[in-house]
Amino acid sequence: MTTNLTIGERVAWYRRRRGISQEVLAGLVGRTVDWLSKAENNRIELDRLSVIKSLADALDVTLGDLLAEPTLLEWTPDSGTRTVPALRSALMNYRQLTPLLGVATEGEPTSLDELSRNVAEVWDAYQESRYGFATRRLPLLLADALIAAQSYQGRERERAHELTAMTYQGAAMVLTKLGETDLAWIAADRGLAAAQQSGNPVVTGSLFRSVAHCLLSNGRFDAAVQLVGDAGEYLRPGLQEPTPELLSIYGTLFLAGSMASARADDRETTRTFLDEAKRAADRLGTDANHVWTAFGHPDERRHSPSSNGGRAGRHAGRGRPRPADRHDRTADGTPYAAQPRSSPGPQRLQPNGRRTREGP
Repeated sequence: MTTNLTIGERVAWYRRRRGISQEVLAGLVGRTVDWLSKAENNRIELDRLSVIKSLADALDVTLGDLLAEPTLLEWTPDSGTRTVPALRSALMNYRQLTPLLGVATEGEPTSLDELSRNVAEVWDAYQESRYGFATRRLPLLLADALIAAQSYQGRERERAHELTAMTYQGAAMVLTKLGETDLAWIAADRGLAAAQQSGNPVVTGSLFRSVAHCLLSNGRFDAAVQLVGDAGEYLRPGLQEPTPELLSIYGTLFLAGSMASARADDRETTRTFLDEAKRAADRLGTDANHVWTAFGHPDERRHSPSSNGGRAGRHAGRGRPRPADRHDRTADGTPYAAQPRSSPGPQRLQPNGRRTREGP
């Protein structure tokens, strides 16, 4: 009903539905009635995410309700005609989630090397902004990963759980890009459970960061900050003799936390998290793509959301964090400056709720 309205008009629509006057809403967000009136009538732009979040909280709606970002994924040869609904069904399929009901997952397990290549293919598609292709492949890939996790034993089962976790993380990244933040949260949470079963701290740290970014995308800044702090404590014992992979994941985890604390207007925590990211980058000492080598992927050069941990940390250590209303990061929370050149540039919210590119 509100999809054709600007952000300001949606604020007015939800305010009236809540039976709140302009005076009351303005007071709740610490603004003047004149400011709110101008915002609702499109005489000023609502382009700061922190301001939109405060309005959403006061109106008891989500950020997505006010932003009304389009979630329709166009049909292309890459995507086919089964897109987000098929991925939603895969995420909601209880038969693939629990052995408690005694329902065996059907099918022969895919070899782990082939499964690894398929997961890498989806992650590469994400980096290349081929979201239709990734969305089409993910439902079947999730099924294959879950069958593998149930079928293999010993170290092979651990590796299957690692690949399952990274598949869920790929789903979370793509769904966040498509504006399906609630589904992304489910995927990241399921991925974290699989990562913990793998026993691999690098993969677990990667999924911690994915969950943190999903909280960030849903406007739950304080929860994201708390998660990053707790996840850092969980990973910290491994830093006494860390692998490069762990340092890379650890540093970019705190980058995600710094974004959340900046949006929560917590300057002290932002600086603390940025400093922690920089320390990890200084110890790493070089730009690197590490996440796939953490569980045996044959190509260290493959891009990943935890890629370029050294560069990301050094980027974080320079100057102050960027303004909270700038969309200058990828779906997993890593700044664009730390990503391959093919990543899309920063974006800015427009009054109609859409985003436009800034810069090349």
